[in-house]
Amino acid sequence: MKNKIKSYPFAQKNISKIVFVSGNTRSGKAVMLKIIASLKGVEKVNFSPLMEQANFLTLTNNISKDAAIYFQRRAFSILDYNLRIGREINFRKKDFTSIYEYRNPKKYLKNLKSQEGDKVIAKLKKEKSVVPIMIHHGLSTPNLFSAFDNFVFFEMIRNPVSIVYSWLKKGYDEKFYYSYRVGCLTLKYKNKIVPYYAHGWEKKYLQLNKYEKVIEIFLRLEKFKEKTLKKLNIKDKKKIIYIRLEDLYINPLLILNKIEKILKKRKTNYTNKIFKQEKLPRTIDLYNTQYQKEMIKKKVSSIYFKKLLQLENKYFKIK
Repeated sequence: MKNKIKSYPFAQKNISKIVFVSGNTRSGKAVMLKIIASLKGVEKVNFSPLMEQANFLTLTNNISKDAAIYFQRRAFSILDYNLRIGREINFRKKDFTSIYEYRNPKKYLKNLKSQEGDKVIAKLKKEKSVVPIMIHHGLSTPNLFSAFDNFVFFEMIRNPVSIVYSWLKKGYDEKFYYSYRVGCLTLKYKNKIVPYYAHGWEKKYLQLNKYEKVIEIFLRLEKFKEKTLKKLNIKDKKKIIYIRLEDLYINPLLILNKIEKILKKRKTNYTNKIFKQEKLPRTIDLYNTQYQKEMIKKKVSSIYFKKLLQLENKYFKIK
């Protein structure tokens, strides 16, 4: 009997260069993206929910890796194309993905008059654009490394104490995941709504208090990263550039110089404007971090506080 050849979802890889800025929620991705988009020859900041959802659904075994890669490639090709014809761009002035938060909004207003079709693809191939994209928890799976060529991957990291505290302050507790505007994948478990982070330990998730939930979620996210890194080859691992938010705050010029060298793009006058908007450089208040730690300590069991300290120690060891 002859072997049957099965078809599978397929989409072409990216034409334009992608700059992924990944990391946990509240890790400084937005600030990093604004700086990158201010460089000469770089497009405006972008965000693709479909690319994230494809990652999350793979993690929960709801879709195959082939399907996830298809959606991610297709999502980017649509985004890349639409940028060139002014379709589905953001006109909300205060949004960080808005054309009005970009150094040259007229560029995208002009694109509204562009004709669509194969001429756009030819232009993409000729101009070799650089497109920055925010991606939450991009290292939760290795999908992005399989889906794309010609990309740079920045992973934003921050003291886990500050991230946990920030999540709690923003109200990322159980009620948040019932919201109509929630962005992450949510799952239904015994008539309860839980975030995809809780996949496989839903019962435990519901039993923990809101402070312990966030610490446990952070632990699980770190485990996802560890599994992904084990699956990546040496070449792919070298593509990951870790950026500490604290370093970006304290010495933004050093980080800017690093970005310029990696992307081979130069800063503009708008880069200086971004620095002023974001109050860079900033001082890091170590007392504030200690305060956050003491506040969390009062709300969680000794076991979970110990887990938080272990996460912090691990963070300090990242090179």
